[in-house]
Amino acid sequence: MYYIDRRPLRTVGLSVDWRWFIDLIVGIAIGSAIPTLAVGVGLVGGWITVEEPVHALTINYVQDMGLALLITASIALGEELVFRGYVLTNAISGLDLPWLSHSMTVATAWSVSAAFFAAKHPIFTLADGVHFLTAGFLLGLAYLLTGKLGLPVGIHAGFNFVANYVFSTTSELTVVPLIVEGPRWLVGQTGVVQTALLLPAALAVVLYVWWHSGSVEIIPKTIMKLNN
Repeated sequence: MYYIDRRPLRTVGLSVDWRWFIDLIVGIAIGSAIPTLAVGVGLVGGWITVEEPVHALTINYVQDMGLALLITASIALGEELVFRGYVLTNAISGLDLPWLSHSMTVATAWSVSAAFFAAKHPIFTLADGVHFLTAGFLLGLAYLLTGKLGLPVGIHAGFNFVANYVFSTTSELTVVPLIVEGPRWLVGQTGVVQTALLLPAALAVVLYVWWHSGSVEIIPKTIMKLNN
């Protein structure tokens, strides 16, 4: 399949080249760091304790983790293609109105994409809503600064895999089982600590783009190509 919504895949962030894979690797590092640092904060604060690992390094366990990694990566790619590649791209294109500035167009489309992303996830508390909305803005930023899905896919996949299978309170496959003894609104998976760490993650995205390209501009090149 080479087209989505009658548009070439390259115009929705799937122009896959060596830069795309570099973005992917950097994104995985950034995304993985968020739950890892959150667990560190919880351990230092005494809100989280570590249990003894329950799995030995067997062939079956490695196969199960490999399947978990494949599923996590597939979900991340699918969601980023929908919420960044499709929704954000189309929102910018649809909001490209004469009376709306370019900056306002991008900001509005960015907000719409983040809101749709948050609405897709289960929200039971205010902390949940703020977390998923902030995550949507982070992933949208990664897409807007690069024009490619590699970086947001990496962040998304890295975060989900580490949060669900490396440090987890629920997954039977987890590498490091955890017990959360502090309030979940503070140190849970969608708690204040994890949400706060999305902000330095955004800074890391900006610094990476600046280091790699020498400038930082929120210019969705995919949309510009469509309008030319």
